[in-house]
Amino acid sequence: MTSKSTDDLFEFIDQNSAEFLNNIDEHKLGNTRQLLSEYLYEKMNKYNVVPHDLVVRTNISQPHIYQILSGTRGVSREKLIAMAIGIGLDLDETQRLLTLGQCGTLYPKVRRDAAIICCINEHMDMYETNECLKRINENEL
Repeated sequence: MTSKSTDDLFEFIDQNSAEFLNNIDEHKLGNTRQLLSEYLYEKMNKYNVVPHDLVVRTNISQPHIYQILSGTRGVSREKLIAMAIGIGLDLDETQRLLTLGQCGTLYPKVRRDAAIICCINEHMDMYETNECLKRINENEL
């Protein structure tokens, strides 16, 4: 079977769950860390960001960045948000990154998340985002 779109997969699963499970390997589904790694590299290429830039922009250690990028280490929601800001992702791209990382997406009814959404929309860097969070008495990234 060829690779299907997300919508096609949802439809197929909805209509034929038992058949889908019996033939799950034919759908060429990736594992979470692989998909996350591929997405990070895709966005880093799009925005001309190299791993060293992420180390500088996020204050995440170099070994940790490389382990996340290689898929050998899990990653927290906080680190993914920091990486999204370090790469310069927009809100939709950030939400997709959090989904691939199996982390909760940013939710505008949560005060801190709403502030982070605003910071992303205003294209703030990590320093500016943390200053904003500090100013409103929320935990920094």
